[in-house]
Amino acid sequence: MIEIIDIFKHSVTRIKLKENLDKIYNFCIHTNKKQKGQIKSNSGGYHSDNLNIKEPILNSLVNNIKLNANLVSKELFKINLDLEIDSMWFIINKYKDFNLPHTHTFSKMSGVFYVNVPKNSGDLVFLNDTKIDNYLDKPYVSEYNLYNSSIYFIPPEENMLYLFPSWLTHYVKPNLSKQKRISISFNLN
Repeated sequence: MIEIIDIFKHSVTRIKLKENLDKIYNFCIHTNKKQKGQIKSNSGGYHSDNLNIKEPILNSLVNNIKLNANLVSKELFKINLDLEIDSMWFIINKYKDFNLPHTHTFSKMSGVFYVNVPKNSGDLVFLNDTKIDNYLDKPYVSEYNLYNSSIYFIPPEENMLYLFPSWLTHYVKPNLSKQKRISISFNLN
């Protein structure tokens, strides 16, 4: 008898929200005009300063993030404390802008919410830190699955919230659309 023992597992939680995207979009565009922004993982594009999570326009989104993040943290990770958002920012990627591979150190959970997602504006990509491709040559793998993949692509969708462990390495592919791609990212502790 063969028994499979899965010893490590990662997950990304996907939740469809019903936020007012027009208000959030306008907030991001207006804030972008007032702030210089900063360089983090972005190559091109605009990375805002940390947002005030008490901003009334963000109230519903902040509440939905906290509610869902705490459900996930208690159910999947068995974390016995209420997580709080300790940082939140938005990113505007224009044509050919992208985000380099990174993690969110010193956080328990991170996530992203998509405000504006034109077609071909860049997938969210997760990397398996186990260097599987050093051991399994592509010509010999007949089908990729959870046991043999080194990369996972998630196409973004508007009004979609994704939650994931902060230690997962991820990046964003280039925006090949001529329109702005806007997302709001955050960390929880």
